[in-house]
Amino acid sequence: MRLTLMIGVFVLCLCAHFAWAGTDPYQIETIGACTGKTLAETVRGALQPQGVRLMDGKGAVTAEVWLRRAVPANVSRDNEGYRAVGQGTLVGVLHFPVQGTDFRGQLIKPGYYTLRYVQMPSDGNHMGAASSSDFLLLIPGMADKNLEAQPKFDELVKLSRQASGTNHPGVLMLISARKSSPTALQQNEQGHWAVVLKGSGEGNKSVSLSFAVVLIGKAEG
Repeated sequence: MRLTLMIGVFVLCLCAHFAWAGTDPYQIETIGACTGKTLAETVRGALQPQGVRLMDGKGAVTAEVWLRRAVPANVSRDNEGYRAVGQGTLVGVLHFPVQGTDFRGQLIKPGYYTLRYVQMPSDGNHMGAASSSDFLLLIPGMADKNLEAQPKFDELVKLSRQASGTNHPGVLMLISARKSSPTALQQNEQGHWAVVLKGSGEGNKSVSLSFAVVLIGKAEG
């Protein structure tokens, strides 16, 4: 009887261990519309009515993200996924309720930031330690009021330096979204965690377009 009880306790502990090990260390939940007062009204109005909140293992909110309702895109056989989005296009907004960090590990002050898409040059001077060249640049909401603008790369970097407070822009890496649910958490082989936001691209044709934004993890080296 005692042996049977001990075996039962061992099995329960083993099952509890695997159940705990299989859970994500972060959580997400759906939230309502963006109300950031530092954002231009045209920017707020272009966002989806619902966003995603990221929380750590203790339930503390680390970031909130809203995707644009329809991201301008020019889709072709050679121009799919992120590459269908024009350089400098505003694709969404991020809110750090407390101090956050970008993919470089740079400290980012609490506040609302627009997210603009860029393809980083492969010249070794930017994000050479990253597995992707697709990024979103963080720009303080007060400094980015023109929804339809598509600033050139150098201008984007200059604007984004206001977010990081350094000589480098504030950057968030994009990885390929592989989950089909509207919102999800996704981890890549490097251990980075991304929030997957499902939206649509609108331009020469309407397409589904998901953004997997790395919010946990940073470039090595």
